[in-house]
Amino acid sequence: MKTGTHRVRLGAALVVLAGLVAGVAVAVRLPGGSPWSLGLQGFALLAALFAVYGLGAWLVASLARGRAAVVTLGGAVATQIAALTAPPRYSDDLYRYVWDGRVQARGIDPYRYVPVASRLVPLRSPELFPSSAPPGHCVGSGPDVTAACTLINRPLVHTIYPPVAQAYFWLVHWSGPKGVQVFAGVAAVLVTAVLIWGLPRVGADPRLAVLWAWCPLVAIEAGNNGHVDVIAMIPTACALVILGARRTLTTTRAVAGGAVLGLAVATKVTPGFLVPSSVRRKGLPLLASLCGVVAVVYLPHVVAVGRGAAGFLGGYLNEEGYDDGRRFAVLDLFLPQGWTSAGAVVVLAATAVLVWWFADPTRPWRGAVVMTGITLLVAAPSYAWYAELLVLLVVFSGWRATPWLAVALAGYAGQLGERVGWSYGAAGVLVVAAWSVGRLRTARTPGAREEPVTAETGGVAESWDAVPVDVILPCLDEAGALPFVLSRMPSHYRAIVVDNGSSDGSPEVAARLGARVVHEPHRGFGAACHAGLLAATADVVCFLDCDGSFDPADLPKVAGPVLAGRADLFLGQRRPTSRGAWPPHARLANRLLAYRIRRATGVALRDLGPMRAARREALLELAIADRRFGYPLEMVLKAADAGWRIGETDVPYAPRTGKSKVTGTIGGTVKAVGDMRRVWKAATE
Repeated sequence: MKTGTHRVRLGAALVVLAGLVAGVAVAVRLPGGSPWSLGLQGFALLAALFAVYGLGAWLVASLARGRAAVVTLGGAVATQIAALTAPPRYSDDLYRYVWDGRVQARGIDPYRYVPVASRLVPLRSPELFPSSAPPGHCVGSGPDVTAACTLINRPLVHTIYPPVAQAYFWLVHWSGPKGVQVFAGVAAVLVTAVLIWGLPRVGADPRLAVLWAWCPLVAIEAGNNGHVDVIAMIPTACALVILGARRTLTTTRAVAGGAVLGLAVATKVTPGFLVPSSVRRKGLPLLASLCGVVAVVYLPHVVAVGRGAAGFLGGYLNEEGYDDGRRFAVLDLFLPQGWTSAGAVVVLAATAVLVWWFADPTRPWRGAVVMTGITLLVAAPSYAWYAELLVLLVVFSGWRATPWLAVALAGYAGQLGERVGWSYGAAGVLVVAAWSVGRLRTARTPGAREEPVTAETGGVAESWDAVPVDVILPCLDEAGALPFVLSRMPSHYRAIVVDNGSSDGSPEVAARLGARVVHEPHRGFGAACHAGLLAATADVVCFLDCDGSFDPADLPKVAGPVLAGRADLFLGQRRPTSRGAWPPHARLANRLLAYRIRRATGVALRDLGPMRAARREALLELAIADRRFGYPLEMVLKAADAGWRIGETDVPYAPRTGKSKVTGTIGGTVKAVGDMRRVWKAATE
């Protein structure tokens, strides 16, 4: 992008940021009686803020990464400062935070007494117990209760917040309500910094951090309302980076990720929505460490107060109407009230199972954003701060997940006195519509990019038609197939036929048809592939069976993502064109092997396809040692261990010309299984 265009977009982003900051300041400072502070007008104001935020995020995505990081972080600071200019607007939860911290500072377990307990009268102060308070905040005397008016909500019930949150309250209680707001705002900025640092480590664009940093919900619920949810987002973001880093997930990292996620769950239970999509890889050690951390932090409180350590959680769910189904506002639009509770259980259980089964284990946030979004749609809470987790997951999931932000906005309808059924229902319709459009576009344009065009791509799709690609064709007695294979080679794709000891004149046929012929006297599929790799000179190379089962015209489907820099290794997933193209026993064995690869490495492959593309120098650096049938498997395992971006696309697979040397003979099948078993053992020990 030209320097002038860069400056224009940077200037536009700063102008939009200024408008967003002003909008946040207005939203939190509106007088209580203003028509823009409640109802549909208030919701429209917040929706307008979200629109400005969306425009700003789009502009930041077009900036160079260095500038984008500075603008994103600066915007995070500015929006939080704007939110801090007023007392809490939509919530009074932070007064409970200060109180719980004060109680702990006196050596009393926070789960033992309700705020107006007689035992705690000496801890009262005017900032939390004024002479007058909002309706419902003044209580009379009773058994073990001393009359008082307080800013603390639900003064007659025990605290609901988990132990790590309680530790945070103890750390910050001395600063008072305004201090809690400041600490929450600082935490939101810290999450932004974690995202800018961590997103590249999971193969994502760091500019996505703007979706968190500039989000009006994050500003209002952190810097203004001071909600503890933002504290939970720090370990949640760290856990996602640990579990999704671009290298093989070891047991040690799974334990570390589970432990950090356990800290998040023990701060606010909502990060538990990550579990179904995270346990596909190393599930046992991950769950063990997560549960262990939660148990450890709860243990002192269980020892002190027994079952009272559960706090007001059960009572809260009943108070909100989840016990009798009154609270499931979206389901209530379609089901009789008596059926909504059962319907909610069925929908959420089915979602959890489907997310666990289909989610990409290398990118747990993609399944988690669905799990969290559907849970919010079903539960339809009247409190928008529960959606902070959803905003964070959208950041990791990328631009295609941004329709879920409508669900985050929908929660404000309840806080502004409107029924939430219509807001969550509309958000759900938007998400489904966006998903449907995305599926249609993907079907029409195979290999379409997942991320928007940015400064690095120049704003237009690049053409790779003129870039040379070397195609390595291991060959053993394939004279009958070579004419078809070589005649279908795309322009600028250069055939390298590696003869592995043919006796049917294959080298002569290949040379006559214009291919470069390399001789590899050492028998073995891997030996032939490696000889071709050493002979190649192009930056990107493809591997292709020389038996006519693949159409070389499909090679650009596989090489394109590598040439474009969107993948490091890309494979063709075989789609048989006829019943006899792929023998059932070979197909089953391949599926089982792909399943083991997914479980061991997290690489979401369905086929260990022989049509593949990668960069030549990078392949040489992998130092693949096998020279037999284990070569393709070792390539994938070592690439996964090196953190490569690995993908696949469908390619037609036809019956081969002549008899197969692997699946067509018992001896060949036995050799291939033995070679792959040896490679697997060496790679996973």
